Amino acid sequence: MSYKSFTRAGSGRSPRGTEGVCMIVRQKSQNIRKFLARFSACTKAAFCIALAVLVIGLCTAGTARSTGGAFYATEETSVVFYLDYQDGATLNKIHVNVGTAYVPAGSSFTVTFRSALRSSTSSSSWSSSYGLGAVTFSNIYMGTDSASTNHNWVTAVDRTDSSSTISSGRCLVRVTFSCEMLVNEIAFEDANGERIPAYVTASEARERFEAAGNAESWSTHFRNYFTAQEKYDSDVTNLVDGDVYTAGPTPYANYTQDEMYTLAQIDGILLGGRIAGGTFVSDTDHGPFAALLPLLGVLIFGRSPFGLRFFSVLFSAALVFLVYRFVRALLSRGGEGKEGANEGFALLAAALTAGGGLVLTVGRLGLVYPVLAFLLVGAFYFMHRFFAFGLDREQPARSACNILTSGLCFAFAVACDPKAILAAAGLVALFVMGAVKHARAYASERRAARQALSESNAHEPSDEVIRANLDAFEERSAAERTDYLYRSKLIYLLFFVSFVVGTVLIYALAGLPQLSVYAQLYDPDPAAGTVGALTLLGRSFRDAFALGNATAFSSGNAISAFGWFLSLKGATLFWNASETSYIALNAQGNILMAFTALFAFLFMTVYAILYAATGRSKGNYATEHAPLVLRAYLVLLAGLVSALLPYAFIGGSSAAQSLPFTAFYFAFIPLAFYTAYVHDGSVKKKLFGVACMNTTVKVLTALVALYAVVFVLTLPMTFGFPFPAAAASACFGWTSILNNGFYR
Repeated sequence: MSYKSFTRAGSGRSPRGTEGVCMIVRQKSQNIRKFLARFSACTKAAFCIALAVLVIGLCTAGTARSTGGAFYATEETSVVFYLDYQDGATLNKIHVNVGTAYVPAGSSFTVTFRSALRSSTSSSSWSSSYGLGAVTFSNIYMGTDSASTNHNWVTAVDRTDSSSTISSGRCLVRVTFSCEMLVNEIAFEDANGERIPAYVTASEARERFEAAGNAESWSTHFRNYFTAQEKYDSDVTNLVDGDVYTAGPTPYANYTQDEMYTLAQIDGILLGGRIAGGTFVSDTDHGPFAALLPLLGVLIFGRSPFGLRFFSVLFSAALVFLVYRFVRALLSRGGEGKEGANEGFALLAAALTAGGGLVLTVGRLGLVYPVLAFLLVGAFYFMHRFFAFGLDREQPARSACNILTSGLCFAFAVACDPKAILAAAGLVALFVMGAVKHARAYASERRAARQALSESNAHEPSDEVIRANLDAFEERSAAERTDYLYRSKLIYLLFFVSFVVGTVLIYALAGLPQLSVYAQLYDPDPAAGTVGALTLLGRSFRDAFALGNATAFSSGNAISAFGWFLSLKGATLFWNASETSYIALNAQGNILMAFTALFAFLFMTVYAILYAATGRSKGNYATEHAPLVLRAYLVLLAGLVSALLPYAFIGGSSAAQSLPFTAFYFAFIPLAFYTAYVHDGSVKKKLFGVACMNTTVKVLTALVALYAVVFVLTLPMTFGFPFPAAAASACFGWTSILNNGFYR
């Protein structure tokens, strides 16, 4: 075939199958474009910000290497390990990951290590001359010491600088635990930094004894050790079933002290009906739902920092996008589902939330605060939709679901933290105003209808026509009243079902997995079960109104909740410093954002007061924008107060608890600038390719640039990575006005 004939043959139509695939691809791409076209540029940008928070959070939340299961050790329990040295290596280090210890928080317990020869025939093979040492651990914290040991890897034995070595024949190590505790894993390391395989079952140990020619020694002296520990209630193989040992001086590899209370509660749930001896330690500051999401993360991703923190990161990212939706709805002039106006200010709110300093610190830990913030903002978002947009006459049940969703968010928030029940003050206020608005709208419609009827009949000479008009009016009135009563009953029914029944039911259901935990906390005789389930749940609810789970950082972090307005002090959640290096995870709102938000809050408060004092809708401040601005101010104020109340009168709160507050507080910044923007009479110019750049927008742009500078300077403490001490003081030491003892 010639070149010309080949090109003619190859230039025909594509096969039918190829055309079909191309058509499907084109159709799919058109569907994707149509779907994306439904969303504005600001909505896409807000989603990208939330996605960035999610990706950054998941990448920096912590290692995903798991310690596997846990071994439950009673007091003075001993476990013997057979170390299978490779290529003549010898024991150099022993690393221990101790879980929950059933002794009071702040007290100490010990773990003792001894070694023996696999061929020893002496009954004193575990004598003190072969001791590797007894290591003292602190339970969660000890005094004012910032070092914590529970659930974090600790190097218990280190013979790197020892003058004597442990021979390869000394392959038996016995570990003894001084109190009742859960032990996650024990890892043995040789001089080359490689993990030494360890075995704890009789079958595995016997196989290695026989392979080394020590069968007689096995049956004479060591068999009983291994067969006895196979009869323990807990599976002793959990001590060696985890991933490779991981540790480091940063929160990426370590849990914070606050997270240790969450892990203790998770351990209590996983213990099931077993009654732990000694002192049971658990998170009593929050509700039962606070531990369930971290528990789910641990069950999915393993007992690791990543698993514990996964859902916190997820809800932090969701919070950013929810704030965007919330502020967009606040500044909307349309009805429900038509919040398209002023999206730029809503996008600003999402960006401030994402980079404000708490979402990337508290939001990346296995704590309840991101979930609580999301639920509280969600409750106010949906209640605002009812308050602002009312009910759709065509689909009242669908629009009334805003009340139901708001109530369910509130119910889960109370299950996360019973103190959140105080947020009902703001939500009930918005509901009442929405219900009153609904009633007034009906009354106004009836008055308008009567007025129209009077005007129509006033010029009608025929009595028959007048009577017909009256009959038609009465018929319409009866139908409209029936419709109004149906919508009113629907409103109150959904409110009662979600806010009252839903709160009680969700709290009770969330507490079911915790009953064994609560029994050990609140039942005088947990084994006998003398206290009923409802009483246990009631006591847990009451206990949450006092901050009792103090950590080593509490005294330094504690401040009145009203200090959150000024961001006077940050909260150090993790600290591991040396003379030259500073490693800390500090939770603090961006200092410039905090003061700008305070100014914005005062500005909007003065605006509202002047509006009310000068005649309201007939005064000097009665512009076309005033109703929208004041409605948004009212909703944000209700959310701000509701987030503040749970901690306002409880001593010991810190910036770590202020994430729900900050979500509402920083939203005052875009609201204040929106108010100034719509009232700004300066000439709008095009700057940097952006139109509508009046004086207000220029000031806002400069402020955002300053926010970004502070954000960059505080990155070392936001992510808790090592930083030179002098540089840390220069970059972010000044951001905490009141030093909490951990800032450099």
